[in-house]
Amino acid sequence: MTSSDGGRRGLQITLGALAAIPLASGLAGALVGPTSLPDAGPVSPSVESEYRYAHAIYAAAAPLIWSAVPQIERKGALVRGVSGALFLGGAVRLLAWRSTGRPHPALVGATALELLGPPLLVAWQRRVARSTGRG
Repeated sequence: MTSSDGGRRGLQITLGALAAIPLASGLAGALVGPTSLPDAGPVSPSVESEYRYAHAIYAAAAPLIWSAVPQIERKGALVRGVSGALFLGGAVRLLAWRSTGRPHPALVGATALELLGPPLLVAWQRRVARSTGRG
């Protein structure tokens, strides 16, 4: 990261790469259903339907993030919105963990990424915006 742009290029690369996570996870969940989970068992048709729907929405985060990358210094609202949604997803995972028990380690990792990553990315985007005179 350079001091003159607040790490603009690094943020662009990081966001571009990280967006592959909700895309891959979202597509797997939408196309395969809950059986894409490491320790999934049978679910009701209603749970199957809701799971696939939620994962299609999750997959939609990737193109939104990628659309912000070229002009990341101007896309604070979009970065905050997508980051807020992902953070909220991590928070409800914690609620599920508390009510039903600890999930598979892959989902614990997803929860950590969703709770820690978005605030860091929002702060980084703000720094880039300020450094480039856009914030």
